[in-house]
Amino acid sequence: MANSNNEELYKAVMYKEHDRVLRHCKEIPEGPFRVLTIHDDTVLHMALYSLQVKLVTSLLDLLKEFPQDQLEQKMLLQNNTGNTILHEAAICDEFVPAAKEMLHKTPELLIKTNKFADTALFRAVRYGQVKMFQFLDKEVNKSKFIRAADRKSFYHSKRSNILHTAIITEQFGMALLIAKKYPRLVNERDEEGLTALQHLARNPAAFNEGSGWQKRYILSGVSTEDNTSVREEGKE
Repeated sequence: MANSNNEELYKAVMYKEHDRVLRHCKEIPEGPFRVLTIHDDTVLHMALYSLQVKLVTSLLDLLKEFPQDQLEQKMLLQNNTGNTILHEAAICDEFVPAAKEMLHKTPELLIKTNKFADTALFRAVRYGQVKMFQFLDKEVNKSKFIRAADRKSFYHSKRSNILHTAIITEQFGMALLIAKKYPRLVNERDEEGLTALQHLARNPAAFNEGSGWQKRYILSGVSTEDNTSVREEGKE
């Protein structure tokens, strides 16, 4: 495909001209895996981060015609920040069916990390996508190719855990869900030595009207010692 045609495909994706995108993808060997940007984004990457749900579904359908001996390798392509197509899907709950299809084709996507050492599950937390988190969480816990001893790593990064991340990014509904399901994370400390509740206490948004019930629930899972330290911190 000539550079001029590559430019046409890029514009078709950006202008959401779905029929045109699909027509181009059917005409090129790489199909939806054609790299279109200087950041190594494929057609699928672009359709995902521009939140084109119907186009993503159609592009995944095209993969039925893709050579099976090449499919897995192509599905694992990463852009220059290390994001796979599952990382990009993780930013929107509407992509849960697409994520399910991706994992059906290539289960290894679940364990891939980007350059920030984040899995797709971590991305779902960071963007506050509850349905996506619940789906990926279920996949991690039922996966036959992830050892039980390795599952903990999906809920931790080098610096923190998913509960810290939810609070720092002000995804308080997500934080409530995580604290309820994984109470062991509440008292864990990050690289700065802070617990999730201490991060909560330092965030003024956590005390806004409407979020108090979430804060109280997370508080209920914290030890007396941590409660005391946070109350004292909140007085400063």
